[in-house]
Amino acid sequence: MESLLSQSATPDKKTIFETLRRRICLLDYQPGDSLNERVLAEEFCVSRTPMRAVLQRLENDGLISSQHGRGTIVTSIDLSEMREIYALRIKLAESIADMPVRQISAVLHEELNSLASDTAALFGLQNKKAFGAVSIRLHNAIQLLTTNEILRDFSDMLFYQSARYWFLLLSRLDWDTEVQDMLDEVRLIARCLEAEDIAAAVTTRKVHLSLVMARIIKIEDFPDLHLEDLQGR
Repeated sequence: MESLLSQSATPDKKTIFETLRRRICLLDYQPGDSLNERVLAEEFCVSRTPMRAVLQRLENDGLISSQHGRGTIVTSIDLSEMREIYALRIKLAESIADMPVRQISAVLHEELNSLASDTAALFGLQNKKAFGAVSIRLHNAIQLLTTNEILRDFSDMLFYQSARYWFLLLSRLDWDTEVQDMLDEVRLIARCLEAEDIAAAVTTRKVHLSLVMARIIKIEDFPDLHLEDLQGR
């Protein structure tokens, strides 16, 4: 997404929104960080009016909040809320198979093959930001399976609310196990789509999300989880 900015001096609101949302998700902006409307407007070469609209959309998605005396800040991450969000994401994954689907394109097949290669390259890397970037690409690939825009928008909102918390916890988990799990998911989804079995691909996604939620439940008590865990990206 950042590369899109270099191609246009005046990106549209959608591009700015997706760029800032990605930064929040990948923890470039940490919980509690302040976002300055004027500074961001200057960075993206737009007036403060469209930037204000972008920030309002981010706030509607629960990624930032306006606080008296503090301005606009990135929202904190709550463990119990994340468990609830993952439960909703599992239900949404089930819904994809019941909705009108797009034709599986050659581009999607190519992206999944590329994702498998890029995921395999993460072994031993210990780079949460790289892991997060691959996870976002996989999410986007799954989103291409449905034509229901409302479902996709809601799924996007839940993904970006929860994914940054999972990336945060990676330092507390076995890195190569997490990479292997994602690689297994990517490969199986690719095989399902090669067989044009979207229901099986969605089930694969649902199982993966269920495993993630199970891990979150097991680590319910994290008394020593502090903001410094965000470091080491």
